[in-house]
Amino acid sequence: MCGIAGQYNWRSNAPVQRERLEWMAYAMRHRGPDGQGIHIDGSLGLAHRRLAIIDIEGGHQPMSTRDGTLWIAYNGEVYNYLELLDELRGLGHEPQTCCDTEAVLLAYAQWGLDFTAHLNGMWALAIWDARCRRLVLSRDRLGVKPLYYAETDDGIVFGSELKILRTVPGIANALDLDALDEYMTCGYVIRPRCLVRGARKLLPGTTLTIDCDQGVKEQSFWSLRFEPDHGPSEQDWAQQICELFTDSVRLRLRSDVPLGTLLSGGVDSTLIATTLAELKGGGAYGIDSFCTGVDLPGALQEFTWARDVANKLGLRHHEQRLTGREYGAALVDACKLLDEPLAEPMIGQLLAVCRLARQYVKVVLSGEGSDETWFGYYGYRVQYAIDFLQKFIPDQALRWVSPLLDRAAGFLPIPPKAAKYMRLVAEPLERRYLGLNYFDTTVKNSLYLPEVRDALAERDARGPMRHLYDEAGGPETLSRMAAVDCRAWLVDNTLLRSDQMSMASGLELRVPFLDYRLVELALRVPARFKVRFHDQKVILKKALASRLPTAVAKRRKVGFPTPLAELFRSDWGREAREVLANPTRTTAHLFDRQRIMQMLDRHQSGKEEWHTQLFQMLMLEYWARGFEQPPPRPPC
Repeated sequence: MCGIAGQYNWRSNAPVQRERLEWMAYAMRHRGPDGQGIHIDGSLGLAHRRLAIIDIEGGHQPMSTRDGTLWIAYNGEVYNYLELLDELRGLGHEPQTCCDTEAVLLAYAQWGLDFTAHLNGMWALAIWDARCRRLVLSRDRLGVKPLYYAETDDGIVFGSELKILRTVPGIANALDLDALDEYMTCGYVIRPRCLVRGARKLLPGTTLTIDCDQGVKEQSFWSLRFEPDHGPSEQDWAQQICELFTDSVRLRLRSDVPLGTLLSGGVDSTLIATTLAELKGGGAYGIDSFCTGVDLPGALQEFTWARDVANKLGLRHHEQRLTGREYGAALVDACKLLDEPLAEPMIGQLLAVCRLARQYVKVVLSGEGSDETWFGYYGYRVQYAIDFLQKFIPDQALRWVSPLLDRAAGFLPIPPKAAKYMRLVAEPLERRYLGLNYFDTTVKNSLYLPEVRDALAERDARGPMRHLYDEAGGPETLSRMAAVDCRAWLVDNTLLRSDQMSMASGLELRVPFLDYRLVELALRVPARFKVRFHDQKVILKKALASRLPTAVAKRRKVGFPTPLAELFRSDWGREAREVLANPTRTTAHLFDRQRIMQMLDRHQSGKEEWHTQLFQMLMLEYWARGFEQPPPRPPC
């Protein structure tokens, strides 16, 4: 696990300056505290920062083949590297190390651009093929590891983080207004767009080749599409799930440094912990687990649940209780690390738990990806129920009852999300789903200054998500909904925050639920096996029932519970007021500051609830403060 960066001046053929690569490496030094390497070949330059996990002595990068014609700078882990090295030895290769980095490089030497088909893991990488002066950039199938790039007059620059690109003059230094509206609509920016102009995110499952003859060429080697297979029985699916999940965890235990697991006591983290214990044999004694939460009155805590699981398995458990002020400090730190703002309250807790874990281990397992592939969100269950009702209630009756439900949602004392469901109950799933994935557009538009509102008047705020929905295809509408979540929310929110918070802590975070074999299995399991009126992740829980305590299986999904409404009314809220009242140069000409402060006043007085929108604005302001500071140069 590391950070990569580079530059290829394929257009101008200008030599790459070592000073530039040193600056790029310094900008991502937090991703790799264990070493730095640079390789220059005329118009091509690679930079690397290393977090040493596998083959501590032999895995230095950039790494080359024996003859020096192929070079790699690589971020990630390919978990099947031992099997891959054995296969490559059988084909005549002579590895110099026991490192997954060399396994990837020799796979390219053997199979060319088809090398990705042989990899099981997470990666963002650059391979320099000096034989034909071709640069190859690749990102793993699910997008676990990020990779940004930008085309320049000279050629192309790339890196593990957006801030790396900003070391190049003229790159990523101006806001993209359409991307800003996307953030204000979704709470994050959907790939390939970035919040700053000129930069792009390489799509998951994609390889980018750059050379003087063909220029920049993009090729997809894997795509996510739900295609249900109605042949196998529930028992058949359960057996396959159990076998593949167990093997996924087994592969992700490969490490030459201490390894632990994040543990909330929920379904996903418990399944990982119990499978880990089973694979270890005789329990998980000596393995560290970690849990954190915000300790405020009325806040929902996970400590008891996590502690119960840890005690049962023999895990060496660590807890961290954050005060409101400590959470606020962690949140500010997290915002400074983000390349783009995320309207995601749990990033402060995520950073805190990663820092806690790094005091004891260098690798953790975590449950990202389970909810999107096995339908774990409550919304899937509600949409399933609405779909079922629509099949039995005549259209005329639905049209008659819909206005009544819409009016009732406006005055009944029910949560905002429940009110949204009531308003959309008569709509087809596409419209219901798109409606639930967006902040209220009326509120959003009221925050913009008139000139910004006018500039965005013709923009379809739902366009990017609708495109993903249409692209997903497939016969099951519920599976199409999940496909969009996998392509947008999972990649550009969940995995992005997990990468940046863990890497900033010098910690590798591995995600067993996103083993591509397990995901491909999930894509084939029909929706009726995953969600029911009364439950979510039904087939996953059935398949692994022997490893899942009944109390955990029945527990309501929580995630990282953050008492955001209360925080805005605490001492932390006064700090938030100071930030919102004093905008940066980047945001001052975009938003109606008086409107924002009115919302804050009414929220803090308890008259209205605006914590979601206020938090969204606060994250943007914190991000903008960091954006206006150029990346620091390395000391002389």
